[in-house]
Amino acid sequence: MSTESLNFLTIVTFGRSGSTTLQAALNAHSGVAIRGENYNAFAGLWRYWNSIQDSADRHHSGKSDHPWFGTAKLNPQSVLRDLQVHAIANVLRPKPTTQWTGFKEVRYEKAYFPDPVTLLSYLLFLQELFPGLVFLINTRDPALAAKSGWWSSNPNALQVLQQTNFNLERVASDLEKLLGSHRVQIINHDQWKHDSTLVTRALAQLGFPVQDQLISTTLSTHLLHGKVPVNGTTSEGVEQ
Repeated sequence: MSTESLNFLTIVTFGRSGSTTLQAALNAHSGVAIRGENYNAFAGLWRYWNSIQDSADRHHSGKSDHPWFGTAKLNPQSVLRDLQVHAIANVLRPKPTTQWTGFKEVRYEKAYFPDPVTLLSYLLFLQELFPGLVFLINTRDPALAAKSGWWSSNPNALQVLQQTNFNLERVASDLEKLLGSHRVQIINHDQWKHDSTLVTRALAQLGFPVQDQLISTTLSTHLLHGKVPVNGTTSEGVEQ
């Protein structure tokens, strides 16, 4: 499928922020296939592409006895196109009728991206990987999220979530300056769980073919995620 016929959207957030509910609300629309999280699989592609860019034409290494032999023929843009085809075909897997596709990811804590600069670099790579990608950045009060689900068993949860929340807000501002508000919108779970029109307006700003009733109905539904491992045991996970 040609990327010219697809629109791309990603939900950028952290765990226990209502991200699966948002995913479900988007997927309630026809022609939409927003995939769930993938253990940050695209971050591996980002690191790979960065290495290719750093290696390309290293010291004009065309001789077989040169320590960077072969890198003179590396073409970062060609590699990026191949990664794009791979990511869309094997991870996003749009159907012939799909008009909007993408994914949500929650692994944006310091352990994955140590600071806003690194996170911004990664998200800018994503919009190179998926042309025209729009970002729906979702936050939540760290104190409330820290009491939810598996976070409650993490003694450092509040600190981790405070830093993650700060990074997301900072990156949302930076992305908006670089790409425009039609490409980046930030919403807050503590607000939209009481007023679904906040999500509706954000999606409309991103150009998503939003239907108010589908959003309000889906966001008001509590989702059971099944059994979530917690310290070697299992418990029922609920996203609200």
